[in-house]
Amino acid sequence: MSRAGLVIASICLLLAGVSAADMSVIARAHGTPISWTDIIASTSPHWIVLALTLPLVLRLVLRWPPWPPSWRPIALQAAVFLTLTVVHAMVVAATVSITMPPIFGFEARLIRSWTGSMSIVVPLYGATLLTAWSLKQAHERRTRQLREARLELQLQAARLEALRAQLRPHFLFNALNSISALVGNQQRDRATQALDQLAELLHASYRDDGSGLIPLGDEIALVGQYLSLQQLRFAERLEYAIAVTPDAARGLVPTLVLQPLVENAVIHGLPLGGGSMRLTIEASIRDEALIVTVTNDGRELPATWLPDRNRGVGLSNTRARLENLYGREAALVVRPRPGGGVQAELTIRRSPPQPGGAAARAEAAGIA
Repeated sequence: MSRAGLVIASICLLLAGVSAADMSVIARAHGTPISWTDIIASTSPHWIVLALTLPLVLRLVLRWPPWPPSWRPIALQAAVFLTLTVVHAMVVAATVSITMPPIFGFEARLIRSWTGSMSIVVPLYGATLLTAWSLKQAHERRTRQLREARLELQLQAARLEALRAQLRPHFLFNALNSISALVGNQQRDRATQALDQLAELLHASYRDDGSGLIPLGDEIALVGQYLSLQQLRFAERLEYAIAVTPDAARGLVPTLVLQPLVENAVIHGLPLGGGSMRLTIEASIRDEALIVTVTNDGRELPATWLPDRNRGVGLSNTRARLENLYGREAALVVRPRPGGGVQAELTIRRSPPQPGGAAARAEAAGIA
C-alpha cells in the first residue's frame, strides 16, 4: 500500500515536470520565453497538492472502501473529492498569475480553474480508486490462499493423526498378546521384562514434536525395542539383524512407519509348528532416494494374496500415510522373497513437507 502511494505521488511529480516543459515550449514558440523559476512556481504547486493528497486518498479508500455500495463511505469519498478539487483549483488560481497577467478577478479564476481542473483531477482520482480496489482484491485473494493452505495442512495433519491413532492400538494389541503368551507359558521373568520393554517402547513411540516425522535412526530404535520384546517370547525362534547406513539414519520418516512392516513379518512370517525365522532390516540411500527393506525368510505369501486386497490395518494405514505426505514420491511394495519368505520395500524419493510449510511460504510471499 505504501508502495502504491509512492507510485501515485511519483506519477504526479512526473506530470508536473511534463507540464513545466510544455509551458516552456509554448512560451518560446510565442516568442515570450519564461524563466524556469517562474514556470516551476506556476505549474508545480497544484501537482504537488495531488502528489500529497492522492496517497492519503488511497489509504482512506483501503480503510473504508465504498464497495459494496454504502452511503457512508460514498458520502465520505464525495466530500474528499469535492475538497480536493476546490483546494486544487485555489492553488491553480493563485499561481497562474505568476506567468500570465490576470485578466479576471480571483473568484472568476477560481471558478475557471475548478472546471478546468476536472480533466486532471477526475482521471487521477478514478485511477486512485481503481488502484485501491485492485490492492483490496489482491489482498483478499492472498488471504484466501493462505487460509486455504492452512486448512489443507490442518486437514492433512488430522488425517495422519487419525491413521496413527489406528496404528497404535493395533501395535499395542500385538505386543500385549505376546506378553499374554509368556504369562500363559509361566515365563514370569520374561513377561516382567517384556512389560518393562513395552513401557519403554510406548513412552518412546508417544513422544511427538508435532511434526509426525523422526529420523530413521530413531524409528529403527523403536523397532529394535519391539523386536527385543518379541524375542523374549519366541527366544531362539526369532533372529534379527539391522543394517542402516549413516546417511539413511539421518533421513526423516513418518513415526511408526516401519512398525507395521516388522509386526507383519513377525506375526505372519514365523513358521507354524515351532520353526525359526530370521528378519533383516536394511536401509540406504540409492539414487537420492531412501530405501528401507524388511525381509524375512519365514512363511511365504498365500497364493491368493493380492497387494490391493489382503493388506490389513498396518499396510493400509502405512500406504495411506505415505500418500498423504508424499503423493507419488513414496511407495511401499510387498513381494515374495526369492528363496522363501517375504520382503517389504519402502521407498521415499524426497524429503517430506514440514507442517506449516505452505503457510510459511505464503507468508514469505507476502500473503499474510
